[in-house]
Amino acid sequence: MKKTLLAAAALGLTLAAPAGAQTTLKFVPQADLRILDTAWTTAAITRNHGYLIYEPLFSYDSKNEPKPQAIESWTASPDGLTWTFTLRPGMTFSDGAPITAKDAAASLERWSKRKASGTTMRARMAAITVKDDRTFEMTFKERFGLVLETLSDAIQPSFVLRAQDAAADPFTQIQFKEVVGSGPFTFVTEEWVPGSKAVYKKNASYKPRAEAPDGFWGGKIAKLDRIEWIYIPDANTQVQALIRGEVDVVEIPAVDLLPLLKRAPNVKVEVMDKLGSQSFFMLNAHAAPLDKPEIRQALALIVDQAQFLTATIGNRDYEKVCFSIMACGSPNESSVGMADFTKANMAKAKELLKKAGYNNEPVVLMDPTDQHILHQMAVVMAQFMRDAGIKVDLQANDWSAVVTRSARGDKPGPGSPGWHMHPSWAPARVVSSPLTATQLRAPCNTATFVPAPCDQELENRKARFFAAATLADRKAAMDALQQRFYDVMPYVVTGQFLAPKAWRDNVTGMVNASEFVFWNVEKK
Repeated sequence: MKKTLLAAAALGLTLAAPAGAQTTLKFVPQADLRILDTAWTTAAITRNHGYLIYEPLFSYDSKNEPKPQAIESWTASPDGLTWTFTLRPGMTFSDGAPITAKDAAASLERWSKRKASGTTMRARMAAITVKDDRTFEMTFKERFGLVLETLSDAIQPSFVLRAQDAAADPFTQIQFKEVVGSGPFTFVTEEWVPGSKAVYKKNASYKPRAEAPDGFWGGKIAKLDRIEWIYIPDANTQVQALIRGEVDVVEIPAVDLLPLLKRAPNVKVEVMDKLGSQSFFMLNAHAAPLDKPEIRQALALIVDQAQFLTATIGNRDYEKVCFSIMACGSPNESSVGMADFTKANMAKAKELLKKAGYNNEPVVLMDPTDQHILHQMAVVMAQFMRDAGIKVDLQANDWSAVVTRSARGDKPGPGSPGWHMHPSWAPARVVSSPLTATQLRAPCNTATFVPAPCDQELENRKARFFAAATLADRKAAMDALQQRFYDVMPYVVTGQFLAPKAWRDNVTGMVNASEFVFWNVEKK
């Protein structure tokens, strides 16, 4: 009841449109926007914010082919060690200042120190050098064949920020006093109310590409004058607001409410991402007792994926059992190493717990109550854990708090923000390659907190995947990498699912990207 009242209050903030407002789209995002630093976090809500206000260097089109976005042209030397990029002419920031190679290079420097795909490339990079106002150069210590694919990463985009913003420490979150962007919309800082709404307006100084929009690439025409993100944590309130026309789009409606939406007049329901998403539990391997691989393997053994998906998604049309660490249906899907984990085995799990010396220590499981899928995941997993004899400390948070806490390395304990586990998910196209799968890493030397165990062998096997010269070599490397994954179990995969989106039928022009992007969208 309290959630519903708070959601209704948040919705009420949006009903009085500003004087002189033109076309306003009211959008219910999957979570509350609290972090504006797109390089500092992997949160999807912050990435989506970034797509509105920043221009990436490259983007993928609908065929997942790398295409230049802020870049006009590029060349690579015959040995592949020198890459030269030239920016499109005439681009400006939202404050009217020209976008230069200095801004692009500084943005790339910060991004490549923080993002998973960027760090992989950076490990092979020698330098990023500004050549003139529109040109910068990347030089490499060794050949890296995935330069354009890395720069095109749709989930961890290479956004262009002002050089003075990008100069910030990549391991410290930027607390923006002023948000100056390079993309089709601008962020209205003075109207941002965390826990309630975020507002964007058309960027009059933005210069789009000439090509038609295709996937995340192409001409980003802002046809909406104003976009309001209305945070409504209660799933039923979201759906009722959409049916009544009080909001225009719900990004991820609850699956059990889809029949209601499908029956409603003037509402459309569609799966935009046909490959779907992979769900998993992030594990803090630096916090006892999860520092022992046997404990982490035990957590995987208590999960019956079919039962888990039924409890969390509840619609077989949107569920898929999948134990491959790279998405099922992707080129890197593998069946190696999973044999002992494809069926829940509570007896084996208890045996591993005993072997590891588990002694009823509380395990902190963060529960994002404002994300209906993740909330159900936490609740179901908590019961599985209790059935195995694990003492669970289920802690309710909103998703923004989970993201903030998960970036810290505090030791769990009374009054501490420290944690052991939390549910998460990522688009399957992200977990289709070790290059972009943020959670698939186990570094031993890092400047920031990474919850995964230190395992150099897993990192070595990833490196062999990146170095593979043929498809056969790549498959062999992927199989070996997955075998090591199940040996050390850095996180627990719980399956794959589809997440439909819903909108009023007067909203048109959606681009064929796997996410709801706002350029080209109209409201009639």
